[in-house]
Amino acid sequence: KGAAGGLKSLASGLGVVGGVMLLSKVMRETFNIVKNFGQAQADLASVLGVNKENMAALTAQAKELGATTKFTASEVSNLQLEFAKLGFTQKEIQNVSEATLQLAAAAGTDLANAATIVGSTLRGFNMDATETQRLVDVMAKSFSSSSLDIDKFATAMASVAPVANNAGVSVERTTALLGTLTDRGIDASSAGTGLRNMFLASAESGRTFEELLAEVAGATDQTAKS
Repeated sequence: KGAAGGLKSLASGLGVVGGVMLLSKVMRETFNIVKNFGQAQADLASVLGVNKENMAALTAQAKELGATTKFTASEVSNLQLEFAKLGFTQKEIQNVSEATLQLAAAAGTDLANAATIVGSTLRGFNMDATETQRLVDVMAKSFSSSSLDIDKFATAMASVAPVANNAGVSVERTTALLGTLTDRGIDASSAGTGLRNMFLASAESGRTFEELLAEVAGATDQTAKS
């Protein structure tokens, strides 16, 4: 009703022809928004293998986040779709969506890339979807306090995350180590691979990663192979 009143006032100022043209444009844009959201929902339902009626919670979340964030409901649906492609359940998708939107907005990356990085890191560290905000907070902190950015983080974590998890090293500790290495001028790929090899070496030696670091720190020749 408010929009209609505004259009009537504007139409009076523009004249009949201008008012009709404006109304037509608004209707087309509204139709396209509805159409795009409907298609995004259909695509999501197809990947999840359910009818649209069976994912009411995801639909409601897409509408809510589309109204309260910088992203549209269609874009939120497309984010949900990316997580569905990664094998996340409907409940998991609900738990990861909002924090991932925050990451995408803060890091200036597209939603598909944000979903891939968040999803793979959660899986790599065997973290529950409810811990997504924790992960995003760690990433945001590292991006503002070290030379890591979202691309470097993704490159390094692709190599090290599962091995770090097996070694009992948290995502916080692993991210801090990667930040220290990249701060020293080591490229992200080498940092991830090097850290991965150190975790593997500690497992093979029967010592913890922290014990190995202490041994290196106390060695006369810190570059020697232990």
